[in-house]
Amino acid sequence: MDFRQLRYFLAVMDAGSFTAAARRLHVSQPALGYQVKQLEARYGVALLERHSRGVAATPAGAMLAAHGRKILAEVEAAETALGDLKAAPAGSVSLGVTPTPGRALAPGLVAVSAMGADLRLTLREGLSDELARLVVEGALDAALCYDPESVEQRGATPLYTEDLFLVGPPAVVGQGGDISFADVARLPLVLDGRFQAGRRLIEAAARAAGLPLDLVEAEAVTVKRELLVRHGRCSIVPLGLFYEEIRSGQLAARRVVAPEISRTLVLVTRRGLDARRRRALEAAILPLVAERIAAGELAWRQPAP
Repeated sequence: MDFRQLRYFLAVMDAGSFTAAARRLHVSQPALGYQVKQLEARYGVALLERHSRGVAATPAGAMLAAHGRKILAEVEAAETALGDLKAAPAGSVSLGVTPTPGRALAPGLVAVSAMGADLRLTLREGLSDELARLVVEGALDAALCYDPESVEQRGATPLYTEDLFLVGPPAVVGQGGDISFADVARLPLVLDGRFQAGRRLIEAAARAAGLPLDLVEAEAVTVKRELLVRHGRCSIVPLGLFYEEIRSGQLAARRVVAPEISRTLVLVTRRGLDARRRRALEAAILPLVAERIAAGELAWRQPAP
C-alpha cells in the first residue's frame, strides 16, 4: 500500500472536498485527485462519491478509512519508537523560519545550538505556506509557521499570537494609537504575494469592508524595507518585522483595528521526527518565546487555549 495515497484519501475524507484537502495539504487539486484515483484503481473499487457539495465515502471507502487510520497510527508509532532508539547525544534538526520570528528568535536559537546543547540546528528562511509544505513533504524537520492548515503534521505547538500593524514612514503613518482598517486602506501599501497567508487575511478584511487597496507586491523583506523607507509606502505586518527601524525612528507603527488582524505562530514538526529531537527543539524555543512575551516590546501574547 502507498502510504501517501492513503494519507491523501483520508485528508479528502476529513475535509469533505478535494479543494479543501488540497489547500490543507499544500498540493495541487489535480495531483491530489490523481493519487486518489490511483488508490481506487489499485483495489478496483470506488472509494468516494462526488457530488455538488463535495465528496462522501462509499461503503468501500468507509471500510478503508477505518483500517487506514489504524495503519497510519501504527506506522507513526513505529517511526517514533525507532527514532527514540538513536543513541547520539545531539540531534540535527532542519528548522524553517518565517522572517519575523527569524529576526526575533533565530539568533537566540543559534546561540543555544552553539553552546553544545542537545541540538544542532540548520535554519532555512521562507514564507509560512512554503515552509508548511516542506514539513509535509519531509524536506524540513520542523518550521515556525503562521496558522498552518495542513492535516499532515504530527504535532503543532502554538507559541504566541500577535496583531498586525501599519508600518511606514512617520509622515505617512502619523501619530497616535490604533488606526482603523478603513484609514489604512487609503494608504499606498506593499504586501506579500496574493497566495501568502498574511495577504489573504488582509484581503479578506478589505472585501468584508468593501474597500479597494492601493498595493504593490513584494515578499522579500529587504525590498519591503526599501519601499517603506525610501518610497513612502506602508505595509501591514507584525511589529517585529521592522522593530529596529521603528525603534530608531526611521519607521512608525500603529496597530490595525476595526477589525484587528491577528496571527498565531506555531511550531510544526514532520511525521517521524523522534521525540528526543522534538523535546530538544521545544526546550530551545519555548524559553526564548517566553522572554519575548514578558518583555512586551514585540506585542506578542500567549495564544488562546
